[in-house]
Amino acid sequence: QNLLLTTFISHTGISENSLDCLVFETLIPKPVLQRYTSLLMEHRRIILSGPSGTGKSYLAHRLSEYVVLREGRELTDGIIATFNVDHKSSKELRQYLSNLADQCNGETGAVDMPLVIILDNLHHISSLGEIFNGLLNCKYHKCPYIIGTMNQATSSTPNLQLHHNFRWVLCANHMEPVSGFLGRFLRRKLIETEIGWRMRNAELVKIIDWIPKVWQHLNKFLETHSSSDVTIGPRLFLSCPLDVDGSRVWFTDLWNYSIIPYLLEAVREGLQLYGRRTPWEDPAKWVMDTYPWAATPQHHEWPPLLQLRPEDVGFDGYSVPREGTSSKQVPCSEVGGDPLMNMLIRLQEAASCSGLQSYDSDSNSNSHHDDILDSSLESTL
Repeated sequence: QNLLLTTFISHTGISENSLDCLVFETLIPKPVLQRYTSLLMEHRRIILSGPSGTGKSYLAHRLSEYVVLREGRELTDGIIATFNVDHKSSKELRQYLSNLADQCNGETGAVDMPLVIILDNLHHISSLGEIFNGLLNCKYHKCPYIIGTMNQATSSTPNLQLHHNFRWVLCANHMEPVSGFLGRFLRRKLIETEIGWRMRNAELVKIIDWIPKVWQHLNKFLETHSSSDVTIGPRLFLSCPLDVDGSRVWFTDLWNYSIIPYLLEAVREGLQLYGRRTPWEDPAKWVMDTYPWAATPQHHEWPPLLQLRPEDVGFDGYSVPREGTSSKQVPCSEVGGDPLMNMLIRLQEAASCSGLQSYDSDSNSNSHHDDILDSSLESTL
């Protein structure tokens, strides 16, 4: 007979503006979240930069709510304004920020201003410095807090930091809070389900422990044959159903209709950029070797997992670079970005992490790959 021990957790609610509550709800380690909130409260302007699917928009909204309550305000309509940027909205954003600066400098009218502004997808703006120039003459402490998100750093990064006081927060798949988020999220989801069932399912536990390992295996494969810039964010795996058969159907569809098409495109482009660097190994081999679902009489009725063959990506058409030639991996950021700017970002992150675990990394993302992954995700979900 299974014995279920129920533990009641009592913590200060978000209405009391507790950082511990924010840690509990976001599943972000406290030292990391303390650094984020300190940067935001001190500098009032931060940009969350990293690959698609790493939770930047979610984090931006949670930080916004934290700031509002910490300032002693209520979470009412209009207190947080969100501007979703696209390729056609740079003019509207420039005008919006210019009007905002006029309100900040005026004697009246500032009452109706939002306290926090979220600017999503800033990577769609070609010249960020020009967009924010209207805020140069703005009364700094009257201006709303600004939280931006973007998929990759740009050549405007040093200018934004020097002239507009923005601070960068890097969200990469191989560092916290992203690297451990999927495991924490699924385990909490499993615990909540077990409490409702008042029993523990050992097979489901095995599946939930396996999913984050698949994610890490896929990203290692992408780093080997392309670069860390095209790794997959945890968002793709958050919708895993908490029942054995349902999770099997979900994973099979996700693998065949989202993951394999994305790997195909990402590795093809990686081979064009870097050539062959290691022997080929089908990513599906490890998945099938560690498959957590037990065989059933209906096993033959399940659709098979698609495999990724070397000829699918043109692997055999690329030769391994000889020793002494340009065989080292060139980060994608140095191919399509500014190496000096990337170095400055890494130095800033290293300085911000003084006394904590080092989280600095180049977390730029290839927006073309993000579009492919997002469309695949939408078709699956």
